Amino acid sequence: MIIDDIMTDKITLHGLGFVQVQLEGNQRLHVWHPELPRRTCFEHSAIHDHRFDFVSRVLVGEQRNTEYGDIWCEDGEFVMYLHEGARTPRGGRPWTPDGRTNMVVTDDFTVSAGSTYNQRAYKYHRTEPQGNGKVATIMQEFGEYSRGAHSTCRFGIEPDTDFDRFQWSPARLWEVVTDVLLGQQVTP
Repeated sequence: MIIDDIMTDKITLHGLGFVQVQLEGNQRLHVWHPELPRRTCFEHSAIHDHRFDFVSRVLVGEQRNTEYGDIWCEDGEFVMYLHEGARTPRGGRPWTPDGRTNMVVTDDFTVSAGSTYNQRAYKYHRTEPQGNGKVATIMQEFGEYSRGAHSTCRFGIEPDTDFDRFQWSPARLWEVVTDVLLGQQVTP
């Protein structure tokens, strides 16, 4: 089964705390800013994977990327949530419990502006903007697989399945992009 992942909106929020801009050629501009909303469970649910391989080039700032290995077990620290199916009216996908796991750090590195990093499909990771929290990257997808992606959430924490990707207007999101890319201030 191929999952329709086409976002019809050019610019939206992402629950992991960045603006996502759809570009041509399987590319996306991702822009982090400390004033952006995140999922309410963000601190417990930032580890995730993707159903595609990608390369990401940091344009502005520094991005920390931590990779994890998962060890499936009945009493794992994290619940795995599969994201498959049609998007909800708020732009997300369903969170379907799919087992428990422990996460073990396998790599942890920081990528500076002008450098790239690669991420393999179904390899768990977490990205965190460094410095002042303002980071911009261009991500290009390579290869797409039929199985859905996963997010994790610490066991006992309810995932934020209602995060609204459209809670800020496109104009306000473009202000954030401008602030990060050109150093201009965001209107409060």
